[in-house]
Amino acid sequence: MEEHYYVSIDIGSSSIKTIVGEKFHNGINVIGTGQTYTSGIKNGQIDDFDIAKQAIKDTIKKASIASGVDIKEVFLKLPIIGTEVFDESNEIEFYEDTELDGTHIESVLEGIREKNEVPDTEIINAFPIKFVVDGDNEVSDPKELIARHGLKVEAGVIAIQKSILINMIKCVESCGVDVLDVYSDAYNFGSVLSATEKELGACVIDIGEDMTQIAFYERGELVDGDAIEMAGRDITEDIAEGLNTSYETAEKVKHQYGHAFFESASDQDIFTVDQTDSDEEAQFTQKDLADIIEARLEDIFFEIFDVLQELGLTKVNGGFVITGGSANLLGVKELLQDMVSEKVRIHTPSQMGIRKPEFSSAISTISSSITFDEMLDYVTISNHDSEEFEEEVIESDDRENNTKSSGFDWFKKKSNKQEESQSPTSDSEQQHVKEDYEEKVNVDEDAEGKPQHKEDKEEGKFKKLMKSLFD
Repeated sequence: MEEHYYVSIDIGSSSIKTIVGEKFHNGINVIGTGQTYTSGIKNGQIDDFDIAKQAIKDTIKKASIASGVDIKEVFLKLPIIGTEVFDESNEIEFYEDTELDGTHIESVLEGIREKNEVPDTEIINAFPIKFVVDGDNEVSDPKELIARHGLKVEAGVIAIQKSILINMIKCVESCGVDVLDVYSDAYNFGSVLSATEKELGACVIDIGEDMTQIAFYERGELVDGDAIEMAGRDITEDIAEGLNTSYETAEKVKHQYGHAFFESASDQDIFTVDQTDSDEEAQFTQKDLADIIEARLEDIFFEIFDVLQELGLTKVNGGFVITGGSANLLGVKELLQDMVSEKVRIHTPSQMGIRKPEFSSAISTISSSITFDEMLDYVTISNHDSEEFEEEVIESDDRENNTKSSGFDWFKKKSNKQEESQSPTSDSEQQHVKEDYEEKVNVDEDAEGKPQHKEDKEEGKFKKLMKSLFD
């Protein structure tokens, strides 16, 4: 029997991360990982295509070697930039008694994509809030129910700028893999919260290298998400300026001696750094360093508070959850706890090999993939320990051996439907891009390799996107 693996790619500003995992009981068993540091990404977007492409290739190769899996298909995480979050509904009708299954759920969610009225954006995630069967029967999961008249869904929707989506998918698929589907961090971060936190109203704060992402959940669902361009790099630049040293030295000092809460920092922990305008070294204490780091993190948190107010989110009864690479700094939790009255915690994935906050996004992408696969009946996994999906450390060495079909993909599952296309480019530009696209299709059609989940290889997401622009 064939193993069913999930492979996620997190394109971060400081590094690319790949995780190979499998669903096991009510958690994820991590089979292998890869991480490659890169300068090809800036503010969550492709800054240098070739550098980014090479880093993605490297991390896929590392994950493939570590897991022993020939990686051909991946799920891609997208950052919360150029993103709109809103609610939408759709309904499909029946003219006879129909037993509902995953294909009906997919169909009713699929129809939401056609209702996108935000210019130059593409809906990437539509997640059901509730279903209504035959006009008055509200359910959370309609599968196996009989519908006589129709199925309606009220869903949360995440749309992103088309240019961001196309460039990210193009860069990943140029590495020889197909993107099965994409998931926004706004949706992914739901898996780092407990059911109680999501119900009461909690804010996830992901402090990365170039930007800090925010996702707010309440009553069990995503309410909104946003990002600010202030994060770990700004902290390092402040240290370099404050200690009169190079950026590289400041980065090392931050990781080795950094502390975010001045009151808890030590004045006995002493270190020396080279000076940019002198041959002599200067001596500082951890408390000196904490004074700099605390000031910048306070600015980040205050700006987050401003964003929450602008979004009309004034109550965070479920507390704040901090994750991302900069959450590794000592004192981050204590600093925010000193600024707010709500509960604060740091989220670190529990799986062996990825117990660092910077892997939260990558493992959450796998969580999102599994959630949609099971909702749409793409996979059938019978060894559930609970209905609620949670991350956990898997102690057992046994692996499940069920044959499963491919993951959820808006584009791959709609081969008989034309997408609307609106492109502001000129005819000559369109023809040039189309020729490049057709050349890529011909090259890919000649390429060898078998997908992980399907015998008949279908077109990748980038190809489908490009086709939609010219149909």
